[in-house]
Amino acid sequence: MNWIKSNPFLAGLAGATVLLCGILYLLGSKWATRYDDAKAGFDESYQAVSAAERTPLYPTDENRDGKRKALAEHRKAIEELRGLFETYRPEEIENISPQAFTDLLISSSAEVEAAFGNAEVPENFFLGFEGYRNQLARSGATGTLLYPLAGIKEALLGLAEARPSALVKVHRQSVEEENGENYQPAPTDVARYFSFEVTFKGSEASVREFLNSLATSESHYFIVRCLKIQNERKTPPKVADAKFEPVADAAAPTAPASPFDDVFFGSGDAAEEPAAGEPADGEEGDAPAAQEPAPAEELDTSRILAQVLGGEELVVFVRFDVAMFLPSKELPKP
Repeated sequence: MNWIKSNPFLAGLAGATVLLCGILYLLGSKWATRYDDAKAGFDESYQAVSAAERTPLYPTDENRDGKRKALAEHRKAIEELRGLFETYRPEEIENISPQAFTDLLISSSAEVEAAFGNAEVPENFFLGFEGYRNQLARSGATGTLLYPLAGIKEALLGLAEARPSALVKVHRQSVEEENGENYQPAPTDVARYFSFEVTFKGSEASVREFLNSLATSESHYFIVRCLKIQNERKTPPKVADAKFEPVADAAAPTAPASPFDDVFFGSGDAAEEPAAGEPADGEEGDAPAAQEPAPAEELDTSRILAQVLGGEELVVFVRFDVAMFLPSKELPKP
């Protein structure tokens, strides 16, 4: 303490030196921490850049031009694909009066029912819109219902051309507008689907023709969701089901003539003159040829199988959607 009083300059210098060293130590520790953080960030960024440089799509001039070309080709392909579905996308949905919609339902139902001819149709048949037989549709739903109405009409006309024996049932799933609600498509939706269920009876050929008509339609896009086919007959065929046709009896074969009949069983007149063209007694002649029995007519077993196995019809249940494509969205610019 006396020394500090005796040497104030040296004491002050020493204190300042100690204080300065402490400050420098604190700053150095802080800067060392910041350096370590900066070094770690640099190493991480360097590794990320090094990894990116090894990828095939690193942003070089060559890769940039290749990506632009690929995006242009992809955009062109999307535009071409979009053009294929333009016929299944209505330009504008306009509502009509409820009475006009009911009149259209009546005329369309009568046209389809007449197309089936003698085939059976369900009682109170109304194209799956049976709820509107005695009531009018909502005025705000008629525009939306026009598209599925046209779709089911085309589908059933195609079924009528396939000539089924009976149309058993037609069921339609209701849409939001019929209940006073609004349809809100999801961001990724490209089409709206109207579901129908049709049950009919017919031959195998009628089933094929009907499915082909759905697949080849040019005005509506049909998507088959479920298909169930079963035989109308539940039990296997019986022997009594086969109708065998009678086969004519083959002619009985004639026994060959014996050369000894005239000697042992004949009239006994050995001196009888031989007939013209026959060898005389003691002369050699050809023995009469034996007649082979005529082969019996072979049975056509394929006709029998057709009578037993080919007479049943098929009961077909098919659930399909009529897809109405939504307005196309603008593609983002590359």
